[in-house]
Amino acid sequence: MPGHEHVHGPDCDHDHDHGHVHGPDCDHDHGPAPYVRAAPKIGRNDPCPCGSGKKYKKCCDA
Repeated sequence: MPGHEHVHGPDCDHDHDHGHVHGPDCDHDHGPAPYVRAAPKIGRNDPCPCGSGKKYKKCCDA
């Protein structure tokens, strides 16, 4: 409709460049889910979890 300006917001439901509106009801594949660690990452300078008292980088990461 000429002269009609559309304001984009949370309820906007029209096509934005690629023909599909993404939202909670989106049913197509977006690729693999991101990896989520089961435990926090051990930093190289953190104490080694093996209990040696050494830094991880000088013990089990070596």
